[in-house]
Amino acid sequence: MARTGDVGARTPDVVWNRLARQRGELFSRELAPERHAYWWARRHDGALGRLNRWVDRLRDTTLENVPYVDPTAAGEGARVLLLLHEPAGDAEDGCGFVSRYANDATSANLYRAADRAGLEHEVTLHWHLVPWWISNPGHEPRRLAGEAVRASPRLGEFLDLLGPSPREVVLLGAPAAKAWEVLTRRGRVPWQLSTATVSRAPHPNPLVNDRTDPVSGRRNGDRLAEVLRDAARRARGELVRPARVPGVGRRPF
Repeated sequence: MARTGDVGARTPDVVWNRLARQRGELFSRELAPERHAYWWARRHDGALGRLNRWVDRLRDTTLENVPYVDPTAAGEGARVLLLLHEPAGDAEDGCGFVSRYANDATSANLYRAADRAGLEHEVTLHWHLVPWWISNPGHEPRRLAGEAVRASPRLGEFLDLLGPSPREVVLLGAPAAKAWEVLTRRGRVPWQLSTATVSRAPHPNPLVNDRTDPVSGRRNGDRLAEVLRDAARRARGELVRPARVPGVGRRPF
């Protein structure tokens, strides 16, 4: 899940995701090879296996860098969908999964925030609005807005295979919020998400996570945990304050 330019994006001998390592959940070819091999061999099994078979087809037809869905996630259904704008360039060569258990700093920050928020792995799925690496040097220069529109049918296919639609969508970071705004303006948001509650949250990238939001004066990592906590509570049917409406006001995350 690491973003290009992240601290610790691809230093395979360093444990960046300490919480996942402590709990025996780490996805790392180098640091947890047996666990990674076990789940890699089973990535096409079970309810999420159809999504990863779809990823295979997407990789074959587009020749894009597209990582797989975490086969251990959303065992009780994907009630909360966490969306970054794109995977990192090294996501395919890293653990190969879009997961809070990946060994990079962004995944580590997201896992800690979700753990603080009580957002269970069993009801959560991580994905991207654009499922491939936009800045891939093997392609002509591309822009986020155009790729978000081009990828919108793919997101619809993904949601068709997912089953019951998520109740909550959390857009992680300003690029994901920007891409969502483009899809909204152009009427390209998949119908499966038309009734979902959509929230914006700061990006878990370490360059953003530990900064202070100039509007609220609060640390972005704390704000991320709060958004995830509200999403988790709404997904459980609890009454909480309304989510922040995407696109209203601009914040530097």
